[in-house]
Amino acid sequence: MNEKLKNLKVKVKELEEKGLLSKIENSLFELKELIIKENKERVLCGMTDICAECGKEGKVCCGSAIEFKYSEQLLIINILLGTNFPDEPEFYDMCFFLTSSGCLLFARDTFCINFICDRIRDKIPIDRLKRLTEIEGLHLQLQFKIEQFLKQSIDHILFFHNDNGMNFSCT
Repeated sequence: MNEKLKNLKVKVKELEEKGLLSKIENSLFELKELIIKENKERVLCGMTDICAECGKEGKVCCGSAIEFKYSEQLLIINILLGTNFPDEPEFYDMCFFLTSSGCLLFARDTFCINFICDRIRDKIPIDRLKRLTEIEGLHLQLQFKIEQFLKQSIDHILFFHNDNGMNFSCT
């Protein structure tokens, strides 16, 4: 995972040098605000406590190798939002991003966001879950748009840049 993250940081520098990151600056800020709002709602509805309770019991939904579901673009979003990645996983039989205080990622995969276990479903009133999923929906829509922009930008850089650093023209 560390080699992948190192390579992604190089791609971030390339995107920055090409002036492409300035095009998503406002969207990244908006995404961060939505995620903060979403996390507050998780606390208010009791989901955070339920998840912590399970963690203390040794039960977690963050299984082994979930980190491999994460696209380059989503990891780049986390780099841009200032996520500090560990050199080694805290729990070797769980997701690389899981720590004793929860997921270290700011922007998470759709699977991780949408996962609602039976305990949460049983303990949280449906109107609170509905409110949370509305915020999550806004978050995921914007996150998807940013991921698509990054994918297109990276593909563009790779298409016009060979190993010798020479630029090619299609004309």
